[in-house]
Amino acid sequence: MNFRTKTYLRKRFGDYYQASEFPLPHDFKRREWGFIFFDELPEVVMRRHKAFSSESEALEYLRGMVPAHVYHSAAYYQFPGAGTMKEKNWQGADLIFDLDADHLPQKARSYAEMLANVKFETGKLLDFLLEDFGFGEENIRVAFSGGRGYHIHVHDPRVLELGSAERREIVDYLSGTGLTIDFLFIPAKHTVHDMGKFKKPELESSRKISSFDDAPGGYGWGKRISSYIIHFLNDISMKEEADSAKEILDMVRNHNLSNVNTENIPPEIEIKIVTIKNENRKMSSQKISNELGISAGLVRDVLIKNDLWDFRAEATAKLNNLKEIARNPEAMDMIRLKGIIGDSYIFDAIVQKAIKDNSINLGSAHTDEPVTADIRRLIRMPSSLHGGSGMRVVPLTLAEFEKFEPLRDAIVFSEKEIKVEVIPPLKPQNSMVEMKGKSIKVEEGINTMPEYAGIYLMCRGAAEYA
Repeated sequence: MNFRTKTYLRKRFGDYYQASEFPLPHDFKRREWGFIFFDELPEVVMRRHKAFSSESEALEYLRGMVPAHVYHSAAYYQFPGAGTMKEKNWQGADLIFDLDADHLPQKARSYAEMLANVKFETGKLLDFLLEDFGFGEENIRVAFSGGRGYHIHVHDPRVLELGSAERREIVDYLSGTGLTIDFLFIPAKHTVHDMGKFKKPELESSRKISSFDDAPGGYGWGKRISSYIIHFLNDISMKEEADSAKEILDMVRNHNLSNVNTENIPPEIEIKIVTIKNENRKMSSQKISNELGISAGLVRDVLIKNDLWDFRAEATAKLNNLKEIARNPEAMDMIRLKGIIGDSYIFDAIVQKAIKDNSINLGSAHTDEPVTADIRRLIRMPSSLHGGSGMRVVPLTLAEFEKFEPLRDAIVFSEKEIKVEVIPPLKPQNSMVEMKGKSIKVEEGINTMPEYAGIYLMCRGAAEYA
């Protein structure tokens, strides 16, 4: 980023700060502030340990210094401007979640799709905070980060003094870390009756989601899994036959694949099994085992591992069973109202899918622990501008979040056309700017485009002011 570009961006950011009214964060006098300035870009140098004693002092600083990035602490301090963390005297911190599209497992085809994915994850997290943790809407603040995601600030007094370990437990809950079938369920109980020569087992109590024992309708993950299974059964029964058959076939295959064990089979034996099966697909595992002198179970594991086992008949039977349950109101009520779910492995596979689909992706390995667990974290100030995009960090109520469109509602700069020089090599993600309902094609060299698009490219480091 050259001097001319920095001067232009600083001028336009300054115009925004001069013309805008924006609320400072709750209890801002007890927060530490940090800034990154245009003069030092592209080097990222955080100037922190700043504090403000009044609103006018804070606004005067922002309007006079015009930073590229503005941050404040999630924490509250007795002396927020002190030069060391120890001297600040920590007094508590908001609970902060940073959802970044870069951390999601889904591969987006565009910036717009990336933002849609992370908005969906944010909605899931808000539901957890409201339903599972019981935080009130009045204590939750959402902000579009101005870049690739959303920040959630929880101001509830109950979280203020939580340490890093307790906050990490919240992250583990949201990500489903350590959540297992055994943990979720009370196993079925059987009574064995002595019938002379025979013993007859009789079901005493069915397998049940444990949280349904503690509260009618269950709660937390147990309630989520029950609702997911109901939705899954309804969905699978309504799908086209070919689609539902493929979904259950994949589920059956993946479940069996997760349980194979071929570690003790010599490689040459595994090769022989695969070769024999490829030469005669109709040959049974029992015949192969007889021919090679090993157990049919080991042969089966090898065939499953190498995708040579035919699960179609088993999957069809499972699908028919699931459809029967979906058509049975009494069976569905047992799941919905009592959390009673069968022992069949297909249900275990659905539960595992429920955990995966419901868990929150906050970062690499499911959770961005440095943000949520860091009780001294700096977070972007809502209503400031993001120096990496030129977009506004938009504060949102929960109602506003539902209708929010970042590539429309976070744009603050004008439609006036400007010229920018796009720097080679042009990266694919910068070859098209999609903002305010427009798709603007970008090429190397001089481009004329709306100011908001030009500022976006300059902030991204993809262009210089021409």
